[in-house]
Amino acid sequence: MDENKYQVIDPENDNYKLTASDLKKEKKKKRKGLRVLIAIVLVFAILVGGAGIFVNSYLNKLHYGDSEGTANPDLDNQENLAFDDQANADADIRANLDNSVMWYDDRVLNILLVGVDYGDEEVVMFNGAYLPRSDSMILISVNTINGVINMVSLSRAAYVAIPGHGNKRLNTAHAYGGAAMLVDTVQQNYKIRVDKYVTVDISGFEQIINILGGITVELTAAEAQAVLGISSAGSYELNGADAVAYSRLRSIDSDRMRTGRQRAVLNAIASKLKRSSAVTLVNLMDEILPLVTTNFSKTELLAQIAKAPKYLTMGVHEDIIPHVPYPLSTRDGKEVLILNWEEETKYIHDLLYPDIVPQSAKIK
Repeated sequence: MDENKYQVIDPENDNYKLTASDLKKEKKKKRKGLRVLIAIVLVFAILVGGAGIFVNSYLNKLHYGDSEGTANPDLDNQENLAFDDQANADADIRANLDNSVMWYDDRVLNILLVGVDYGDEEVVMFNGAYLPRSDSMILISVNTINGVINMVSLSRAAYVAIPGHGNKRLNTAHAYGGAAMLVDTVQQNYKIRVDKYVTVDISGFEQIINILGGITVELTAAEAQAVLGISSAGSYELNGADAVAYSRLRSIDSDRMRTGRQRAVLNAIASKLKRSSAVTLVNLMDEILPLVTTNFSKTELLAQIAKAPKYLTMGVHEDIIPHVPYPLSTRDGKEVLILNWEEETKYIHDLLYPDIVPQSAKIK
């Protein structure tokens, strides 16, 4: 794949810089931060995995299966979208669905990392309440052929076909049927197999950051004003509530920029973890694991832990779909992102399966 296909967002105006020098600097910075985060998680998993009883006690803290809850009966009305050129957008989706070939290769493991906020939806986790929309969706694609881990954000406002529910925004799929419905939606629209999912209730992140004693983040003047009421750019110590507000902020610019703020928080957490004591790390595991739901089995998780040393040697690339900032259509306060599906599916196939002739199967 040509180098200029990996594009970098300009934080000043949300446009793309295509120069090779800018690209290399940005990729180096992102790769370092993401490697730190992945390394901390995997190394700690190896340490936990050293004792069978200990690791089993921690694996028991996870929730296995799908998110519990039911769809809000008013969800169809809430997601009744109407926007300019909607007929053409619907036709493009139909044409995309007509292609029933889903890309996969057994040497490429695709894990969908889903962030949901049960607190924001005024529901209690695992209490039979309404399912929330997904706040963030990141595809973690482990390519053992080329030795690279791709971390691909999926824009939540993307206009997609949700099985059995018509054309809606991508983040609504989870509200209709949990992680399983979201996986089906991603597979049908993006034409890639999703092997596993991990769902995290991000409402607990405030407490997690407070356990760490806060995090340090570089804020622009606009961000500082919105989060802290301070009109000066600089490096600030954020407590849990401030960090969550910062990661959710999009009113000052765009959702694409908000995903950058979410990554900044993750990198700041990773930086703080490097200096944390073993006691703090154990306390964090006690807080984090009960917030996680997955369709990995315990056996499969142990197998992934065993592969951690190999994963630590792999390069990391960060990307986003759509790979170009299409204009948003806004109606009744709802942002809708219309994708060029032929272009975007080709892009994600080239990214995840470069120079690979994939296996193919019809979507179930």
